[in-house]
Amino acid sequence: MTIHLQLSDELAEVLARLAENSGQSPEQVALSAIRNRVASFAEIDRLMAPTYAAMKSAGIDEDDAVEIFEAEKHALRRERQAAGQ
Repeated sequence: MTIHLQLSDELAEVLARLAENSGQSPEQVALSAIRNRVASFAEIDRLMAPTYAAMKSAGIDEDDAVEIFEAEKHALRRERQAAGQ
């Protein structure tokens, strides 16, 4: 697959500097950066797949899950504070 990207002058300068410092071509540096970022997203997707499936089966979205987690976090804090008094 061929993809053409238009970079800002600032980003192109950073890419050129990184390439020069590493002894690689700008294309090699860009491909390595993309490969690493895509791999990290793929790993997050792999790790989160069971959670996403559970959320879907419960009929909740990410916003709902965050609210549930926040409520639970605050409840646990209240319990710890009460136990410490």
